[in-house]
Amino acid sequence: MRTILIAHLKLSHIELRQILLTMESDRLEASHIKQLLLYAPDAEEVQQFHRYQGDPSKLSEPDQFVLQMLLVPEYKTRLRSLHFKTTLQEKTEEIAASCECIYKASLELRSSKKLAKILEGSSLQFVLAMGNYLNHGQPKTNKTTGFKINFLTELNTTKTVDGKSTFLHILAKSLSQHFPELLGFAKDLPMVPHAAKVNQRTLTADLHDLHTTVDEIEAACRSMEPSAEDRFAVVMDPAPEAFLEEAQPTLRSLGELQQQAMEEFGRVLSFFGEDAKVATSESFFGIFAEFMSKFERAFSDVQAGEPQRSPRMTPPLAW
Repeated sequence: MRTILIAHLKLSHIELRQILLTMESDRLEASHIKQLLLYAPDAEEVQQFHRYQGDPSKLSEPDQFVLQMLLVPEYKTRLRSLHFKTTLQEKTEEIAASCECIYKASLELRSSKKLAKILEGSSLQFVLAMGNYLNHGQPKTNKTTGFKINFLTELNTTKTVDGKSTFLHILAKSLSQHFPELLGFAKDLPMVPHAAKVNQRTLTADLHDLHTTVDEIEAACRSMEPSAEDRFAVVMDPAPEAFLEEAQPTLRSLGELQQQAMEEFGRVLSFFGEDAKVATSESFFGIFAEFMSKFERAFSDVQAGEPQRSPRMTPPLAW
């Protein structure tokens, strides 16, 4: 694999060593740096190379490649630092977008009057009855709506008595007949489907990794003396105009965005009576995203005249 990697790099082992010393990030792509880290020598290989007393020119090209890497102080730290430097902007944009998704989706769910009317309206009490039925009488219910929100994803699987329809068709038909102004409730929630795709644990881990890498770089800057050949500390040092000095405000901003997003997410969980210790952003928003998608399909069925026959259920307004 190292032979293939060397071919892709189009750099000699001497040139790579020079890049690691000068920290010229523009000469390596992020994907190449990641591969270099993946195929960096492990502890056993390091020991073997340290014991080697022969002529380096007699080694194979991949082995000469590894040997040159080992001649560079803290070569793995340098590779991680280069990867951090080349991917920081992209990672920053990715994390910021994820935080914004969670924050905005949380606000949308708490402020949507149409969704609130669907879930709370006294004239749509049949929804609550469905929830109680699907929750099998569990005593712990949502303090805002009176049911556990995960029942929303089960409405399309629960059949009416005659098996010709589902609870979701009943809801869609009731809204279309009596509350058509509520049919467009999904338009109040444009960020919810996007937030359902955000992995909260990955988001937290990515931000933690950025801070860990910064700590590693700062420690390396303190331990490595700059020289005419070795410019690691000069390029990466947290001094004015150096990379870390520019990166620190970015990381602080990301931390603040994440805190803001998680605080708003906590509020929406509380609003819907969900346990903040258990719920994750992808599962919570996923429930509403799935409900929105399934409702759209059920409403299309109703408009198309499917199911054809009216189900044998009490009219919704009589619940």
